[in-house]
Amino acid sequence: MAAAMAAAPDHSLPDQHEDWSDLKATYRFFQNPKVTPEGIQQMHRLKVRAVCASHAKILAVQDGSELDYTAHRAVEGLGFVGGGLGRGLLQHSTLAVTTEGGLLGVLHQIWWKRERTAEGETRRQRQARETESDLWAKSIRAVGSLGPATRVIHVTDRGGDCFETMQAAYELGSGFLIRAKHDRYLGDGDERLWALLQCQAVAGLREVEVPARPKKGKSPAQPARRASLTVRFSPVVVPPPRNDPRFSKPLSVWAVYVCEINPPAEVEPIEWMLLTSEPVEHVDQANACVDWYTYRWLIEEWHKVEKTGCRLEASQLKSAEALERLAALTAVVAVRLLQLRDLAQAAMSWTEPEPESPSAQAAELQAVVPRDWILVVSHLARCRPEALTPHRFWLTLAKRGGFIGRRSDGVPGWQTIWKGWSEIMMIVQGFELHRAIHPEKSCG
Repeated sequence: MAAAMAAAPDHSLPDQHEDWSDLKATYRFFQNPKVTPEGIQQMHRLKVRAVCASHAKILAVQDGSELDYTAHRAVEGLGFVGGGLGRGLLQHSTLAVTTEGGLLGVLHQIWWKRERTAEGETRRQRQARETESDLWAKSIRAVGSLGPATRVIHVTDRGGDCFETMQAAYELGSGFLIRAKHDRYLGDGDERLWALLQCQAVAGLREVEVPARPKKGKSPAQPARRASLTVRFSPVVVPPPRNDPRFSKPLSVWAVYVCEINPPAEVEPIEWMLLTSEPVEHVDQANACVDWYTYRWLIEEWHKVEKTGCRLEASQLKSAEALERLAALTAVVAVRLLQLRDLAQAAMSWTEPEPESPSAQAAELQAVVPRDWILVVSHLARCRPEALTPHRFWLTLAKRGGFIGRRSDGVPGWQTIWKGWSEIMMIVQGFELHRAIHPEKSCG
């Protein structure tokens, strides 16, 4: 099933399975109550954890994303999304990312059904039940340790800014980097977070690449840009929340505050207040924290692959549980596709020539792409299989999907990639069929 999905990720389940028996088996699999999302991802997660164990530090990037099935009225067991106007699920995911921004895979996922709060619910009642804000700490505990030689640093956006998230990381011996949402009082309550950091001297200047952002709600679309930032940092003491008996001791953390200098008039300027367990005693450490936070954009791109590329929200499955199983499989497919794209982008820009010695890059490609794909794409790219680099592989897919590759064309979009992917998959299937019919003939 995973191979069929990867072959045509933007197609429906009936389009991905030519035989009725295969399609029927797929539907039974997703509707089987004995099948769990954790079981589907088990081998993938084990391999990801094994790779993580070879790194001194790993970023566990967390984020939530709404899966909207409002248009599919027959689906049972959904909660509300879109501010209460739609029906769907909240998917909360944790991805393993290197400190250089490389995606390794899925560490953990939770699917959450939002329900209406009971009228008249008290604070103690809310604290006693599991809420959406608990998912961050729950994910930290589920990821746990990645080995004695690997430090895990959980990276979250403002949704993860709660004392329980920080406390969960400390209890497990993990680290965290959280973008602050609350302008909380510090220490004994005499000073607030933003006021303290704004009084600090500028420790340095730096630039970050800000990706383009589509229009979302009332926020207008923004073009990609290079932003110049001031960097400030300071140690702070975060007191436990009042009137919550679960927490009693304050936490000593570091705060890194970055602000954009002279932003364009049409964009929302960058202002990040980052709280971290990691020591920040000089500007290089502060810059590392800023770099780690920018890698959080990777999980947003991964969400785009799931929804736009793999069309996860277009599924016609009839229950929330079946959709969770489909999402678990789609998540792994999306990882592989994003890894291939990142390999190509890391190699070079789309219009630069191939390197003189591509063997090391070709080896990276062969580690994640099946041999038959290597043989077919290298033939289409008119090069030897051992000389097929990630850039040439990905560019060949894009060109089969209609990408021209002019200097002004930029990077091909996912829809172009899917079109080329589907066409080449058909060629690969023909290649495999020919080999099965004529085993005596060598095809490479």
